[in-house]
Amino acid sequence: MKKLLACSLLLGLFACTQNVEDPSNLESIEESSTTENISQMSIHLFDLPDGISEEEYIADIEKLNSFFIASGYGKNYTVLKVADDNEADEYRYALVSSYPSAEAYAASHNQGPEYDAYMDEIQSKYQAIFDTEIYRKVFTIS
Repeated sequence: MKKLLACSLLLGLFACTQNVEDPSNLESIEESSTTENISQMSIHLFDLPDGISEEEYIADIEKLNSFFIASGYGKNYTVLKVADDNEADEYRYALVSSYPSAEAYAASHNQGPEYDAYMDEIQSKYQAIFDTEIYRKVFTIS
């Protein structure tokens, strides 16, 4: 059942290209970005750890996005969640990022010591997510 849910969510995220039109399926908890010229995406399916609110998580992702914006890459990460009335009890959140090329992916994640230090903080704070998430790096096939 977990795999079916994960596959359904992955396909749904890719099909809607980060723009949620039907709030009965997913509701955006952060402003979506445009998705033209995507060759790859990173998709993380997870649940928030106890003691971490949506607001706190979003604030941390917004700070992470600030590195990409300051470097000229624009907003990188979008946070999504299943609708509150959805019966899924696991993997209710998704963190999605998209890139026009593998080179852009590599360059955007090579931002220097301040970015690396913040990523160390994120890794430590959200280790519970990293330990249990479903992570996929997917590529355009058309």
